[in-house]
Amino acid sequence: MAEAVEKEEIVMTPTKTGKTTRIHIEKRSKKPSQTDEVAHVAGGEHKGLVINKETQVDDTTPPQLQLEFKCWLIDKNTNKHIPESRVLKFWFSQQASYLDRVTGAYEFFRELVQPHDFPRDYVGFIKKSMKQMQNPLYKLMRKVTVDLRPLEDDEVLMSPESESAVNGIKKEDTRTKEEIYREKVLQSLEAAYPSVLAVDQILQMVECDDSSMVENILEELRGRDIVKMMESGIWVRKVLHDQKTKQEDIVNQMPTFKRGDQPTVAIITAAFAEKLAVDSMIEDKMTYMKYKTGGDSHVYTLGYIGEHKVVSTKLPQIGRTRAAKISSGNITTRLLGTFSNIDHVFLVGCGGGVPHYTDFYHHTRLGDVVVSSLNENGAMYIYCDKVTQDREDQLQYTLKTWKPNNPIIQDIVQNFKEKNDTNPSFRPWDELVIEGMEQLQNQQADFSRPAPHTDKLYMNVGGSDVIEVAHPPIPDDASAWFPTDRPNLRLGSIGSGKPVIGKDQLRLDFAYRHNIIAYDTEFDQVLDSICGNVIESFIFIRGISDYYDGSKNKEWTPYASLAAAAVMKTFISNLPNTQLKD
Repeated sequence: MAEAVEKEEIVMTPTKTGKTTRIHIEKRSKKPSQTDEVAHVAGGEHKGLVINKETQVDDTTPPQLQLEFKCWLIDKNTNKHIPESRVLKFWFSQQASYLDRVTGAYEFFRELVQPHDFPRDYVGFIKKSMKQMQNPLYKLMRKVTVDLRPLEDDEVLMSPESESAVNGIKKEDTRTKEEIYREKVLQSLEAAYPSVLAVDQILQMVECDDSSMVENILEELRGRDIVKMMESGIWVRKVLHDQKTKQEDIVNQMPTFKRGDQPTVAIITAAFAEKLAVDSMIEDKMTYMKYKTGGDSHVYTLGYIGEHKVVSTKLPQIGRTRAAKISSGNITTRLLGTFSNIDHVFLVGCGGGVPHYTDFYHHTRLGDVVVSSLNENGAMYIYCDKVTQDREDQLQYTLKTWKPNNPIIQDIVQNFKEKNDTNPSFRPWDELVIEGMEQLQNQQADFSRPAPHTDKLYMNVGGSDVIEVAHPPIPDDASAWFPTDRPNLRLGSIGSGKPVIGKDQLRLDFAYRHNIIAYDTEFDQVLDSICGNVIESFIFIRGISDYYDGSKNKEWTPYASLAAAAVMKTFISNLPNTQLKD
């Protein structure tokens, strides 16, 4: 193979049409240089690279893969940032399979945009692309073209000076100070729910030292029936119940239930919108709330889905500290202790999708629903505790994994997925999403599906520099059965862990190694409690709301929560209740 590579050279030919410059990079058999075509033949460490003069090139053969992204270039003469669109197109040898093509294009792109040496000028970008074509890793890749086009003002959606954010770029906030803190106060109370917060706690969580302003905001929210004061200076988010709810009781002690009245399914959520979405799927329900000013409060909604009596709860989110995680485990233990007949646990809510920039069939989009399934190593949920480097500078991940001992839910899920794959119109969860929207239309949050243009995909390329990457196009053979306006069902393992979540490259590498297709916000303590209480049947259902861990994109959170809840109800409705036979 090395001898074959030596007989080839990498030839770059530039062309220009209007404002678009196209760079053709192609592997060709070595031949004597023709001075009327060649501008430069490289030597030394760049031996094998040939640069032709600008000319027209016949491009009648369509590319086998295409990838587009937007970035900022630095003009060396003016030192100004220039926004630009870049489109990479790939051609492969005949023996390259579909997997070879999508893997090769993905690896080529990932290497090209590595944060430590991402080329921020034309020459550096072209040179790195040509050098990569010499890498034996891309031996099946025959040709790459790069279309470079400056963006018009109305196409520029980000600023190079802006602080980077995982789901995009933070734009300048033109709201008033009061408007900004009103949103933060409400988000803090929703995250803490069902726990109560004192004004001092709220001030700390929203990073505000103006107690008068925060107190005025709380009174305003109370006047709108959004929050309520449990006692002097102690506040909680108020729930607007739908017509399916009998009532809400604030209790000092949870009532006891006879064996026949005990729920058999527990549903655990972590965000306020997730709890609302799940409860919209429950019939004939009643909510009990037990609150404490000096500790964790509890909320339980009991009702029916299919032949199962179910109980849903929400974990309070007050930071990602070790104490907060332990608290979530303790609350799960309390739930399973209070309701001792639980056979199945559903963990339902939002997650972050793992993007695949070149492979449509493995690319998770916002609004899709990921249901946990076992990877090739038999793990359903994979938690990363630590990342280290070995002596060869290879990344090593310290893991903890979980899987259910009883796969009854997974078998039902697999059956539904096979039916959906065979008959794309088999989508029973779609009707449940519509019903849920009707139930939730009076809530403050908007549970309708956000506009398609809000599904943006970004990649950090070092520091605060971010590129926007286009989603892989829908292949012709998939356009007939792939709906772009409804949730699509995907199966795969789910990951989490602070050591990998915060960095794009680590998050993608960890996902690639363990076949992870979604991340969430660290449910390791919850899973320890579930398994410690000998619950052998459990599953994660995650509506995709961002490309991080499900906690960043507030615009997609309500809809993603509702999509996950609809899929949950589909499966619970088809889950046999063995206790009815006892």
